[in-house]
Amino acid sequence: MATTAPDQANSNTTNSNNSTGTMDSIKNALGNNQMVNKATQFAKDRPWATATLAGVVGVALLNTLRGR
Repeated sequence: MATTAPDQANSNTTNSNNSTGTMDSIKNALGNNQMVNKATQFAKDRPWATATLAGVVGVALLNTLRGR
């Protein structure tokens, strides 16, 4: 039992490092994309419009998943 706990701790550390590495690679891949830069700039310039758009898309998604 005592040898299992350090193994689990090491696997958790490895998983968190892998997810961080994956996010970094996604950011690097999308960082040079012109559409992503435009969307980011839009979100920075118009936070209320971005929140409204996210809300509308979220409600539409919930209605779709509702199964009506």
